[in-house]
Amino acid sequence: MESGFMLIQQVAHLAKYQTLKEMESCGLKPNQAGILVVLRSEGGLSQKELAKRMGVTPPSMTAALKKMEKQGYVLREQDEKDQRITRIRISDQGIECLNGFQHMMRNLEKRLYEGISAEERQEMKETLLKMRENVLRYKEFQGMDMCEIMEKTRPPKMPEKSI
Repeated sequence: MESGFMLIQQVAHLAKYQTLKEMESCGLKPNQAGILVVLRSEGGLSQKELAKRMGVTPPSMTAALKKMEKQGYVLREQDEKDQRITRIRISDQGIECLNGFQHMMRNLEKRLYEGISAEERQEMKETLLKMRENVLRYKEFQGMDMCEIMEKTRPPKMPEKSI
């Protein structure tokens, strides 16, 4: 019989795979979807603010935003009060893309919870929250927020192969 821990890992892996497929069908990379979510909820941010909010370096944010600007998902605008600051905003096309992606994600969540009652879902959520709290008590995570922990525990990127 499989352990609960192994089952959690398998479900997380399968859900992540489906999520990445859905993103790909929208033409989004994982970091781009996160950027669009932040921009829609917080409005125009400077590139520096956005990089900090996303937990990435400014050069990484520059590269991501260049691609997103070419795709038409974000706009750069001068700050009305301080012309030295450029604000990044989500475009109408970015909102449309994000809405489509979020609709697909709601459908994925419905499929994931198929055959599971609302009561069972609530119990599972409460159990997972307790498990997360247990893990957050580990010494190595003390004083860190979830964004920092996610960044720290992200698998290292594999070097790209040259062709």
